[in-house]
Amino acid sequence: MQTQVTPGFLNKFLYNSISERLGRKNEYLDGKILGDDVSHLRQFYNDHGFQDVRVDTSLTFSRQDTTVEILIRIQEGYRSLIDMLTYKGIINVPDIVNEEVSADPKIVKGDPFNKILIEEEVKRVLQILKNDGYARATFVRDSSSMTYYTSTRNYSLLLWLNPGKLYRFGDITVQQEQEPIRDDISDEDLLHQLDYKKGEVYSLENLTVSEKNLNRIGIFDRAWIETRFPNSEKPESIFVATNVKVRPRNKHELAPEILFSSDDNNNFTFGAGLGYTNRNFLGGGRTFSTRLRFRTQNFRAFPDVFNANNNAIANADLTFELLQPYIFSNKVKGTWSFSAIADKQNFYINRILQNKFGFTDRFAEFTTGFLDWTLQLVSLEKKSKIDADSTNPADLQGLRDLALQDSLQQFNSILSFTIQRDMTNDIFSPSRGFIHSLTIEESGLLPLVLKKWQADLPKFTQFYRTSFLLRWYLDLTDGNRFSILALKLKGGFEGKYGESFSDSIRAIPQTYRFYAGGGGSVRGWRSRELSAGGNPQFGGNVLAEASVEIRTNILQSLRDDFWDKLWTVVFLDAGNVWPDARDLQVQGVALAAGFGIRYDTFFGPFRIDYGLQVYDPRNGLWITQRQFWGETLRTGVIHFGIGHSF
Repeated sequence: MQTQVTPGFLNKFLYNSISERLGRKNEYLDGKILGDDVSHLRQFYNDHGFQDVRVDTSLTFSRQDTTVEILIRIQEGYRSLIDMLTYKGIINVPDIVNEEVSADPKIVKGDPFNKILIEEEVKRVLQILKNDGYARATFVRDSSSMTYYTSTRNYSLLLWLNPGKLYRFGDITVQQEQEPIRDDISDEDLLHQLDYKKGEVYSLENLTVSEKNLNRIGIFDRAWIETRFPNSEKPESIFVATNVKVRPRNKHELAPEILFSSDDNNNFTFGAGLGYTNRNFLGGGRTFSTRLRFRTQNFRAFPDVFNANNNAIANADLTFELLQPYIFSNKVKGTWSFSAIADKQNFYINRILQNKFGFTDRFAEFTTGFLDWTLQLVSLEKKSKIDADSTNPADLQGLRDLALQDSLQQFNSILSFTIQRDMTNDIFSPSRGFIHSLTIEESGLLPLVLKKWQADLPKFTQFYRTSFLLRWYLDLTDGNRFSILALKLKGGFEGKYGESFSDSIRAIPQTYRFYAGGGGSVRGWRSRELSAGGNPQFGGNVLAEASVEIRTNILQSLRDDFWDKLWTVVFLDAGNVWPDARDLQVQGVALAAGFGIRYDTFFGPFRIDYGLQVYDPRNGLWITQRQFWGETLRTGVIHFGIGHSF
């Protein structure tokens, strides 16, 4: 099938107008389907203001291979504008309502005519009215009009809306949809999570947010709110009754775990664990849990995986955690956890006792803040023999830092603040929107204060750390989720300050260094195997990364709930870590490219990627300067993971 079309509407034409059947391989010609598709296409252009569009078709038959070539010629012509846009019916409402209606409209006078945007504008205004108390606001379609003038070839729009009367929230009841009734769950605990109170102006948005709050607590399988409007025979009644319904989960749960997950850098790990959960612990919607988990990237060194002198990568932790869903308001949640951790890396093993307090505040609908205070007592044991370049200053510094941490127990008090704005449309596989986050961390302030009263505190380092992660997603197929463009920018910087700045015997902890390479980094290298200076296992103080992916749902048209979950991915990654800011150079940026597959599951997509080194800053060679079969493919890396790489 070929098309001849003026620019601007080709993508929409292919994905919105043409029938799913037309154009498939081995599809028999059906005149009715072709006629319907041409009609759909013409209507599509009409709905976008092209009243004079001409759509012609020609068919060329081949008797030799029994096929037909369909040529569709489209002449868009003049695109109509909106000469006038008038709202009617929105009277006797507060000024704030009129201000919200006037702010940020979907379509205004002078815009090209677009029927879809007009419908979205109507939905926007109705949403405003329903959030400001007019719960039964309606769009009066029969009184509204879209008038086309042949003299100007433009439109005049009249949108008539009926707000109805102003409602307020009335009585609030709570109901458990389960037998036997959980006596430990009080009505007051649930009412704390509501964003409205009796007597307040009705708001559909507050109802929706309240449902989300209830489901976020974690003690319910499902929570929802039903509304009951006053009887129409009593027009003087304005109070809307709400019934909060919940279906509690089991209070006690003991569950073994088989772990297939990704670490902080999206590298695939597997292991086992055992967890216990007490939901509504001591009332108030609290959740208490304890977890014992073991994870590793390989079992070859088992059971001796935590020997500092082998190359195993593993982690074991025992964690006790308490979640408090209401602190001062339902927008602020708190957590407390205590953990005993063994973190085995190539060059060392860290044994950590950790106490952590965390607070989460929902600043706005899509913006969340996280404040954490982490106290750690760290004992590091380094590998007895480390392969490092004794002539490289970065390696020498890394060896000194490891030796210092090996000889002294370290006390870390780390304050961390993260602000995140999430405007994506899906948790696991977003196709539209963005996620931006910024994290600022500080270590050493509390020990510095305590040192005045207790001089024998364990050694500590004053350091700061900043990092950001920016991700964007764009559906290249106009909402059909067939081809998604994903972009990522990531960066970080850290350094010592105060007394530690010039103190050579104080080192930034290894767990807080930056590392590059791996399934969520530059995928031409394995995890922690990329650095612009020195051995990558030592990490660095500066990080810069960028990635671009195109994710394609190649078998989407099958819609069989099996093969249509398969995606292909092509990607390009760039980035590295540097020992210090003064070492940052463009020629130190590594490049990798590759391809992969994703398969959607209920817990997120399962991921396999194959990355190739396009440019290696260690030797300055491009992919074209190396033997393709003997060097490039041989050094290619396969990555497994759960969830997208970003």
